[in-house]
Amino acid sequence: MKYIPLLLICALISCTPGKKQQTSTTETNGVAVINLSENISDASSLPLSDAVAKVEFVCLEATNEALTAGIHLVQVTDHDIWIAHYKDNRILRFSRSGKFLNMVGNIGQGPSEYVTLGEFLIDENHKEVYIVGGGILVYDFEGNFKRNVIGYNHYNKFAAAYTQHVLFENNFFIAQNIALYRPVPKDSLWSFALVDSCFHLKKMFKNPVHKGREEGIIKNCAQMNYFANYWKEDLTNIDTYGSQLTLKYPDTDTIYRYDVTHESLSPQYSIFTKEEKGDYEQTHLWFRERKAFDYFSISSYYPSKDYVYLVGSKGDKVLTYCYNKQDGTVREQKRQGKIKERQVPWFNIPLRRIERPFVLDNDLLGGEFTVDYRSAGKYWIDVLEPFSEDNWIDIGRIKATKAKDEAKKKELVEALENVGEESNPIVLIVTLK
Repeated sequence: MKYIPLLLICALISCTPGKKQQTSTTETNGVAVINLSENISDASSLPLSDAVAKVEFVCLEATNEALTAGIHLVQVTDHDIWIAHYKDNRILRFSRSGKFLNMVGNIGQGPSEYVTLGEFLIDENHKEVYIVGGGILVYDFEGNFKRNVIGYNHYNKFAAAYTQHVLFENNFFIAQNIALYRPVPKDSLWSFALVDSCFHLKKMFKNPVHKGREEGIIKNCAQMNYFANYWKEDLTNIDTYGSQLTLKYPDTDTIYRYDVTHESLSPQYSIFTKEEKGDYEQTHLWFRERKAFDYFSISSYYPSKDYVYLVGSKGDKVLTYCYNKQDGTVREQKRQGKIKERQVPWFNIPLRRIERPFVLDNDLLGGEFTVDYRSAGKYWIDVLEPFSEDNWIDIGRIKATKAKDEAKKKELVEALENVGEESNPIVLIVTLK
């Protein structure tokens, strides 16, 4: 299988898998090229301080209303920390110092209540919270109901199971990623869209990899009550760093920027690689053979002032690349990952997944910093949940690490060592340069 460059739909090279990249220069047609196959240096450490201006940790206050074990989503603004509590479908508002302020909305069947919580959006300009479930309800910051977005129906809006909602510069956007959960016309295979304040579609954009594959994607949808090995893909990676909305569709080697004025997408970075990407159907099955994981893929990117970080995998190795915007050099760090397997009824092969976290060495406070969430275009967030096997931190490693702020490191260690069964998570927040 030939490697896949997936570049710049019309201006450069076809985005169809199997085409070869013709150039590996640092710039093509005015678009910077991130070269992942030539002149790469190994990095034993990728320090957090390269990207961030400061780091702080916040111990969330634990009250009867604010016990947040099982965090679903986190957003940080200049004044607040917003937590979506997975088990109870609640949104909790804390101050930046960790004091519990209030709960947003009510759970129930009434016109001002919600039953399911998929996502939430924070509108700092209008001091409003959008709660997205089957519909969209709007509340003020104190948790009082304001209005219902009339006419919004999640099922009619989307044809896919994996969806996202974005608020940027007073504009709303939505994204959908396969698997489809029902057969649809070809023109319903859009991947990213601009919508109005009532979330009606205004302008749609398609993942270029889907072009020419529409019939296969529709045929291999996840139909209700029918256990088929359908096609699926990762979420579209969306970022708002530096007051710029950018995105990377799954399986493409292009990072796009959104032009608010012209309501258009244009290439910002092109990713060059000689690695094999595998057959589309083989790598997109819900239940994949083990060999499908041996192909190279980039799953996410994280822009900062001086660097763009790319995270991907090949086999059971998690790969993190650090691209220098000034000189075009790239550092690569390899971490040992794990392809997890679990048996599922009705299928003769296990469900396999590999986690690809974005992890940097926390040279500011010690240990490691895992980017669990990003928010407001300038914050990265690492949530440390007490007694969690997957989301805690090695205190011994923090102690053993030389940190740039030893005094704050000592405070963090004390906070970590003082957690109890009734403690809320500790939130590490870094502000990007």
